[in-house]
Amino acid sequence: MTLTLHRLHLGYRILYTGVLLFMTAGTVVHTVHQAERGGLAPSAVADWYRGNEDDADAVVYLFPKSLEEVWADVWLHSTTYAIAFVVLGSLLFRSGIGRSLQAGLLAGFAGLGLCATAAPLLVRYASAGFAWLLSVPLLVLPAVATAIFVITAGEMWFWRTAGMRYEPRIGG
Repeated sequence: MTLTLHRLHLGYRILYTGVLLFMTAGTVVHTVHQAERGGLAPSAVADWYRGNEDDADAVVYLFPKSLEEVWADVWLHSTTYAIAFVVLGSLLFRSGIGRSLQAGLLAGFAGLGLCATAAPLLVRYASAGFAWLLSVPLLVLPAVATAIFVITAGEMWFWRTAGMRYEPRIGG
């Protein structure tokens, strides 16, 4: 039986709530950063990576991104979403929600994160049509992270589920 979140020691609940808050906020801020940097619409994503000489008002779109710039975005997406996946997933698995819902949320997070990671290379070097592989994850991943936050933090502080409590013995 799994140690349920609401039965964790107060210190761990505070720690885990803080980590969840930072992970969720980081996922949201990553989307806001991408929106401010170039836009979230597939056409804006395509212009960001492939360039668009026809849009004289958008100097950031004038030239295609270099391979180094594209790899920097691939690295950013892969590390950001991998860390969030591990942290959010490890706490979600301690929750009392059904295993199917846990698996669905984490599979969705992983799949969307992989799409966001592959998208810069695909958009820049294969086809502008792959831009949706970045637009959709950037819009959906914050919602998934928020759902995981609500489930886990809510269970730590408000909802009671069945499960064991572990109290370490000191001195034998």
